[in-house]
Amino acid sequence: MRARKIVVVMAAAVGLGLLAGRFVVPARSAGTAPPARPAGGPVTARHLLDADEFRKAGITRRVYVQDRVGDGRYANAACAGEKTLGGTLGGPGAHFRGLVTTRRTDSDDPTLAVDAEDQVAREVVADAGSPAFARNFFERLVLEEVPCQTEPAGHWVYGPTRTIDVAPDITASWMGSYDGALNTAGTAPRGKEPCGGIALLRSGSHYGILEVHACLDGEAMTRIVRAAVTRL
Repeated sequence: MRARKIVVVMAAAVGLGLLAGRFVVPARSAGTAPPARPAGGPVTARHLLDADEFRKAGITRRVYVQDRVGDGRYANAACAGEKTLGGTLGGPGAHFRGLVTTRRTDSDDPTLAVDAEDQVAREVVADAGSPAFARNFFERLVLEEVPCQTEPAGHWVYGPTRTIDVAPDITASWMGSYDGALNTAGTAPRGKEPCGGIALLRSGSHYGILEVHACLDGEAMTRIVRAAVTRL
């Protein structure tokens, strides 16, 4: 009896399909990826972006990964000033990762390429100890970059803040970077694509800063930032 019912159902579906000019087949349920979970505990290398993400974004040159753990300068010194992560936030030692297209890196900081054009990106990630501290650090880091959205005409400038919410307690804010030649009114030009930019990341008790030096447009930046905060 059960087999006969299945045949009847399929026959009805085919019949309806013929009337509509196409076949109708019961859809299969598609598998879904498990939801992202807020991070917690010590930061390891697996929490940072790898070179493959930038190959997907269209970087054709070989990308090398340079890591170190400790303290040091973060974000764009020309915008927020020459600050160290520990000095600003008082947090524990962070993981620094440079993604570069050269073996020639700074002798004091291997995450920085000697020549700026060889720097694809740089990421700094740390554990704040609790989601509340991470949220506080994240908000302070975002506020540090906001003044760079308004600069005198002719000076490079950050674009408006864009937010990516992956899940509760997993979020990122990023700002595209615009060359001074495009800044004619003191702010980022409307309708123009950014050329890289900066992102502030938060997942659970982890927080981070990602500087993208490669000239990625808005769509590529969104993909990279989403990948970074999801991995965080």
